[in-house]
Amino acid sequence: MGARIYLHYPGNEDTVAVPTGFSWGACLLGFMWALSKKMWFAAFVMLGISVILFCSGLWGETADWIGTVLGVLFSIGCGVYGNQWHRWTLEKRGYVVL
Repeated sequence: MGARIYLHYPGNEDTVAVPTGFSWGACLLGFMWALSKKMWFAAFVMLGISVILFCSGLWGETADWIGTVLGVLFSIGCGVYGNQWHRWTLEKRGYVVL
């Protein structure tokens, strides 16, 4: 388990702890994880890429394997960068690192 970065919204008691490192939630749940974190744009992009990868698997056997491999790589990428995206989104909303 990695360390946590605490972000605070100025003028409010709201503090959010964002873990560092790999995000299993982002890896396994994808766009639903992003929706739960109120990361609307990231959720839309993740859903779009997931739909494109799913549709690529409908074109034939070779495309099915390629779509599966790309889907797994996309999930791993979401897990690697998910917590960074969450922190970036909070910082764009005005949160500052404590």
